[in-house]
Amino acid sequence: MKALATFIMQGGRQATVVVATMAILSLLMPPLLIVSVAAVCLVTLRNGPIDGLRVLIGSTVATALIGYVLLGTSLVSLTYLFIMWLPAFFVSMVLRQTGELNKALETLVVLGMLAVTAVYLSTGNPAQLWASGIQDVVTSLTEQQELPVTQAELQEGLEFWSQYITGIVVAGTLVSLLVSLLLGRWWQGLLFYEGGFDKEFSHLRLLPRDGLVFALLIVIASLLDGQFAEFIWNLDIPILLLFFIVGISVIHVVIKNRGGGRYLLAVFYLAVFFVPHLMLPLVLIGLSDVWVDWRQRFIKT
Repeated sequence: MKALATFIMQGGRQATVVVATMAILSLLMPPLLIVSVAAVCLVTLRNGPIDGLRVLIGSTVATALIGYVLLGTSLVSLTYLFIMWLPAFFVSMVLRQTGELNKALETLVVLGMLAVTAVYLSTGNPAQLWASGIQDVVTSLTEQQELPVTQAELQEGLEFWSQYITGIVVAGTLVSLLVSLLLGRWWQGLLFYEGGFDKEFSHLRLLPRDGLVFALLIVIASLLDGQFAEFIWNLDIPILLLFFIVGISVIHVVIKNRGGGRYLLAVFYLAVFFVPHLMLPLVLIGLSDVWVDWRQRFIKT
């Protein structure tokens, strides 16, 4: 990974090659998109907005040309530009200017909330669109094989979850952007400030205002009903990502300061990715840390 980061930092052409190539390859192997976006983050964090924009423009043009040759359309480059590269660029600029990871995360979540708002303004009733699209897929599946649930149960679940899919999809995109940002920051520390990323991530902590905004939205959504309440719930879903990451940071610190080695940390992160039941406890830890500051008991000063 260090060799790849070194290659990216050799110049704009090298960075553009990595960003565009990884983006195209991600059509076959989606995780490679994280590497593509992380390269944008690394260049922007280290060299600033001018070099970052040059890489964005070059990568967009290169991806458009490759996409046209391979797929017959250049639209794939615009999708990457507006959904992944530009948001990553803006968040990287916030991190570069402030040097505070929590503010970068807050910016990322604000972008997610704006995306949710844009979906509701442009579609009017996104839940209905999601339900219709999923219903078509389910109908196709039932024609091929019998599902282990009744039609009534399926319809009930579809009606419930379709209300929140907008927020869930946006939050999923934010997760990819966040992982890319953290990878870019880790690369930067690896090349120019060894140990800097671990220190920064270990001290990641949000402000009380983040917890208050989250709680306020929950109260508003609970008091209301109909589509406006649905919209508020979807706004709140991306905020969960903030507390989830802080929860991970807290447990990371606890493991390190209680004598846990790399293997225990590796097991923890594997569990984070593959055990969905850990999400709620980690969110609660991150939320309570806003007021309790759990790490003051575990970080050695």
